[in-house]
Amino acid sequence: MPDLCSVCDTGTLTEQVVPFLLSHGSKEIMIEDHRTVCDACGAVSYVGEQISRHELAVASKIREMDGLLSADTLRRIRLKYKFRQTDLEAMLSVGPKTWTRWERGKVPQSKTADTLIRVLADDPEVARRLMQQARIDNPDAAEVFAAIDEDTKRLAEANLRTQIGLSTLDINPEDLAQRAIAAVRKARLEWREKAA
Repeated sequence: MPDLCSVCDTGTLTEQVVPFLLSHGSKEIMIEDHRTVCDACGAVSYVGEQISRHELAVASKIREMDGLLSADTLRRIRLKYKFRQTDLEAMLSVGPKTWTRWERGKVPQSKTADTLIRVLADDPEVARRLMQQARIDNPDAAEVFAAIDEDTKRLAEANLRTQIGLSTLDINPEDLAQRAIAAVRKARLEWREKAA
């Protein structure tokens, strides 16, 4: 027996796939929408997976229209640093389950959040600093940052050897590289303090 409409109690409900005009700011775009429609009164409802499918389609198009990172990209960024979803919520000062909704694709992040996410994705020092400011204890992420530090040290040593022709030295290139890294970090910190 077919389902009857809860609005008119007489019409039969059928699933339809129809164009849906999505308005976002000054932009409009058509998406394919799966919905349930009453053949008598025309009442539209979303049942079961239709709700999720609709939310995902709308959020995806809003991300596309605003040039925001995709849900899959957000997940890859989080996993790159081995952050938990709750870590990023604390780091970005957003509410509980916000990152979860962004990463699942059901809700698009704001342009401001998207900009900060791009910066922390590209700059491990920013990601580390946000983690420290939020007082996050995540040993897995700490290991990632330790590995980044080791890679940075190796690259700095190789660069120093190349730049000043170090093959056999009286000075230790590892020590020189560590001092250079520390000097860069100190200079960044001093600049931030001056700018504040």
